[in-house]
Amino acid sequence: MMPTKSDYRMTTRWRVGWILPRLMLVVMGTDVAARCVPLELFAIRPNEALQPRNAAPEGPFEPNREFHNARSYGDLSAIGNLPRRRVYRRVDFTTDEFGFHNVAGSGGDTPAAGILFGDSFAIGAEVPEEKTLAAQLTEEFSASIYNAGGYVPLDLGRVRQLANRLKLRKGMLIYEFHEAHLKEIPPSDAAEGSSWRHRVALRVLGFRGSHRLRGWLSLLTDSRLRLLAQQFERAMENNSVLPNSFASNVVEGRLRNHDWMLFLPSRIEPVDSPDAAVARWADFLSYVSNQISRDGLELVVLIVPSKFTVYGPLLESPRLHAEGDVLLGQLERRLRDRGVRVVNASPAFRKAATELAERHQYIYWQDDTHWNECAVTLAVEEFRKQMSSQAVPKFAVAAHPPPAGRAWRAALPPDCQSQQKYAATSLSSR
Repeated sequence: MMPTKSDYRMTTRWRVGWILPRLMLVVMGTDVAARCVPLELFAIRPNEALQPRNAAPEGPFEPNREFHNARSYGDLSAIGNLPRRRVYRRVDFTTDEFGFHNVAGSGGDTPAAGILFGDSFAIGAEVPEEKTLAAQLTEEFSASIYNAGGYVPLDLGRVRQLANRLKLRKGMLIYEFHEAHLKEIPPSDAAEGSSWRHRVALRVLGFRGSHRLRGWLSLLTDSRLRLLAQQFERAMENNSVLPNSFASNVVEGRLRNHDWMLFLPSRIEPVDSPDAAVARWADFLSYVSNQISRDGLELVVLIVPSKFTVYGPLLESPRLHAEGDVLLGQLERRLRDRGVRVVNASPAFRKAATELAERHQYIYWQDDTHWNECAVTLAVEEFRKQMSSQAVPKFAVAAHPPPAGRAWRAALPPDCQSQQKYAATSLSSR
């Protein structure tokens, strides 16, 4: 029998050449439509939702924006795809007109007493806004300490430009130096060479125009459909349906008090050529101190240890690598010998962590690489104490100081990320 017209239509509709183009059009249409949905609905942290798009701010975030999430959780539990290790907490995050994490409108209106530079620890997305390092230092100074924390290296040009905008003619540049920087090369004054495409874009569109173009092009990579696919993949890889291929991204340790603690593998690995690393950073920070002193600014380096340096010795099976505290002490001594003011929080952190762990309380988030408000409070207390010992007039010792060993306890909140409290919160938030 000869095939009829309806038979021919039925076979051609189920051919790959008929299905595939239409499927691609459906996926593309869905992806375009999904891009109209705000990115905040897919984000759990501010750095995911507030990336600058159509402006060229000084800071790392979109200016004059807010981010709120009542069920945020740590970066380690996210990259390890470990829902059972999520410690849920609320995040409220505000950016100012320069794109830094400050209350909107704070940049440039009131002369600052100092600027805080640093990495994500200085940004302070993991602590309440009134408990960030800049906020607590502002209380200590009784004058504004501007939070210029970001994900970019310390650059003298950026420091001077921001100091001019803030009308800071004399004050402090507080640099939060995290232990992880010892594995990095200090930034260079030499400007990075730009590509010919970037130079052409600058000439044709100008600085702001080229930045807007990069922002629009970056939208191509912000596919909500891709984010949904990644969430589906992580949901499937739950060790029930499929093995969890993300688990190797983190290290889960067990403390001597039998509580768990997550670590980033790269923070556990030792520093290559540790003596050379300490010498490089001592040279760089001394150079920065000398340069900014010409502008009336004084550098103060606040040394912050990594989570593993603090809690590694408290593990049931301590690892052999325990050099972090030693290297930070060496950096502190080198900087002091060169006349740079430095505050090393590492010894105080390790002591407090040991005592608080007996009560199942912590100064770093169990599911995150970052500190909580208790660690920030400890850092500010060490800042006050050590700056007083370095004869800085603003930090004169109180007439009746608290007994030795009790000052930091009195300054801490009543529950430093109590394991029982946050475990209950995490369970109730599922």
